Amino acid sequence: MQNKTILFILLCCTLFLIHLNYLYVDIMEARNFVSVREMVDDGNWIFTTLNGEPRYQKPPLPTWLSAGMAEIFGTNSTWALRFPAALSCVVLIIYFFKWIKKETKNIDIALISGLILTTTYLVLFVGKRATWDIYCYSFALIGVYYWWKTFQSNEKQWLNFSIAGVFLGFSILSKGPTGIYVIGAPFFLAYWITYGFPKIKWMGWLWMGILMCAVGFSWYSYIYLNDQETFLRIMEEESSARTNREVKAFTRYFSFPIQMGVWAIFALVSLIFPYIKKKTTFPKSYQMFFWWTIICFVLLSLIPSKKERYLFPLMIPLAAITGCYVYYLLQNQNWKTWERALVKIAFGLVGIIGIAVPIVLFGFLKIPFDVYSISFSIAAIGIGIYILLQTFKQFDLQKAFYGTVGFVSIAMILGIPVIDAVFNSNPTYKSILTKKEWIQNSGLNLYSLDAYSPEIWYKYQANIPAIDLGKPETIPTEKEFLLVMSNYDNLSNNLVELDKRGFQIEKLDEFDDNEEKPGTKNNVPRKKLVLFKVSKK
Repeated sequence: MQNKTILFILLCCTLFLIHLNYLYVDIMEARNFVSVREMVDDGNWIFTTLNGEPRYQKPPLPTWLSAGMAEIFGTNSTWALRFPAALSCVVLIIYFFKWIKKETKNIDIALISGLILTTTYLVLFVGKRATWDIYCYSFALIGVYYWWKTFQSNEKQWLNFSIAGVFLGFSILSKGPTGIYVIGAPFFLAYWITYGFPKIKWMGWLWMGILMCAVGFSWYSYIYLNDQETFLRIMEEESSARTNREVKAFTRYFSFPIQMGVWAIFALVSLIFPYIKKKTTFPKSYQMFFWWTIICFVLLSLIPSKKERYLFPLMIPLAAITGCYVYYLLQNQNWKTWERALVKIAFGLVGIIGIAVPIVLFGFLKIPFDVYSISFSIAAIGIGIYILLQTFKQFDLQKAFYGTVGFVSIAMILGIPVIDAVFNSNPTYKSILTKKEWIQNSGLNLYSLDAYSPEIWYKYQANIPAIDLGKPETIPTEKEFLLVMSNYDNLSNNLVELDKRGFQIEKLDEFDDNEEKPGTKNNVPRKKLVLFKVSKK
């Protein structure tokens, strides 16, 4: 039992904590990293900023954690800045494993469910990026776990209530009450439906609530008392933006099982409540996690703003019920005909994908031959053949299951550097960093106009103050300065407006900081900048 747990933790650490320096920094990460740099370099540990402007939209706990790494390894170390978030995801998975083991009193189903969660596509995608969301979810799950433990005993459980309150507070201090909404509330309602309303230990619940609020709203309270006007303005802007940004229909998340990646088919079947409840060895546990999944889905769908990564908390209970179903399949061979066909399709697809890896890499993507691409191809073919043999010849489902875990693991260990090469394929790439030394030696200050590009702010490793032509106080008073603008439709209008205001413009250079080649989704105008020298006439 102990060996299984150790191997599971080692796998989690391997998948999430290596190759953190690969894959370019996206806009979400860049905003976070810029705040980290300004926290470390400018001392903005409480009054957090983004490119020199107040950033009170996000609580500071995740920024503090990355800033701690930045103090040691530097603010331009992508690996160091991503490490705390990746470690937080590992901790979340370990607590999920512990919860399933205690809930079912069976380490095998805990291991199966844990491996499914670990190798789920969305979990890997979010867990290896420095999204502040992951802290919110991890702290919330830990807090709810210790709250759940208080339901299991008639004793007062002061320690568990205290731990629960502190970690739920940490969740709020990471992303507001999001974790309470998408993890705490669905769990409690699901537990109520399954086991009945838990006995309220009034003093314990009150103490937990006090700790949660004291920790969670400490920073908000301090900012409100010391910078009230700015705080209220930013909160109003953020509320309006969330209401109008990425608004999708209620049905937008109906395809959520797809986010499970290689486990999507099993996840879909696990949602057939009447069938699985009769088949599973742990009907009560399955029922609780099923309702947790459904309630979480409904609550997420009620929020107008929708993105795929917001589905992360849904993967937690979904992995649990998928684990219940896969455990049933491993323990029984008396399946229905359609079930046997689905199992062969699910594992057969993974095997075929494994064999097709070199064809995709070298045939379609034209990846050059190197150590990683060759090693990944050989390993993928070997595992793909192994899975197909176990699925169609031996029909050993357990070996096919672990083969699938192995395929995902190899994809993360050997495939990430290959994927990184695919993304970094822009033939016209020319970074502003090529001009940074010249800019710094010019003796002129650098400003920006209509150039919102956090990715470039992060790369440049220095603030680039923004000019707003509608706010005279933001216009530089120097006789000469440097100015970058995004190379898009509004560029000509800005040049005309600057000319009207008595500025002489001299174009110096153009940059394209897009890592991905033109025509791809992530090749965006905001990363294309033009550098000017501006002088007063």
